[in-house]
Amino acid sequence: MRYFRTDSDALYEGIRQQLDASWGLPNDLGTVTCIQPAASAPRDSEGRIVLAVDDEFATWPPASDLLPQLIQGGMVAEITAGEYAAAVAGDGL
Repeated sequence: MRYFRTDSDALYEGIRQQLDASWGLPNDLGTVTCIQPAASAPRDSEGRIVLAVDDEFATWPPASDLLPQLIQGGMVAEITAGEYAAAVAGDGL
């Protein structure tokens, strides 16, 4: 698993919608979206969205192209499993 955090709902939603469009979601198999919408996504104690995805998720284009740029630009931070667990448990981050 890989874990990420962002403080921008708009960025998160934009990426979600871009990935959905690229991956043909929603599809006939019942997959509606690639990740939870921002409105229902888990958050840390500071209100930042936290996300857990399978390792493979980040290797599929265009995620594989976007993710390094977002991290390098400081728009998304990769966090540890422990930081993610603390955030979703309500223990902060």
